[in-house]
Amino acid sequence: MSDHLLFGKFDLYWANFIGLIVLTAIEVAAVGLDFSETITLFILVGIAIPKFIMIAAIFMHLWGDKDSKILTLTALFPAFFIVIMVLFIGLTHPEASIGLPEWCRPGYYKL
Repeated sequence: MSDHLLFGKFDLYWANFIGLIVLTAIEVAAVGLDFSETITLFILVGIAIPKFIMIAAIFMHLWGDKDSKILTLTALFPAFFIVIMVLFIGLTHPEASIGLPEWCRPGYYKL
């Protein structure tokens, strides 16, 4: 159990959980405040990256295990492309960070 302690005192899983709660609260506040769409998008992506790393490192055991170096490289390689994709979709679509596009709303699907 001592290998799951942060700084020898705090349980790693609880510290990660509390960090994720704090980052989620910041995301909710960023969406709730009246920032421009671009600033909101960069805040959300800027917070999503540490959340992704925290979840992947701790809960998916990509940090601290014996074979974590190769697992981390394999799992994080596509992350760069996912971040670029989210940024470009968000920057090219109007209201990307504050509203859903019309084709995402219920009732739009004409099957």
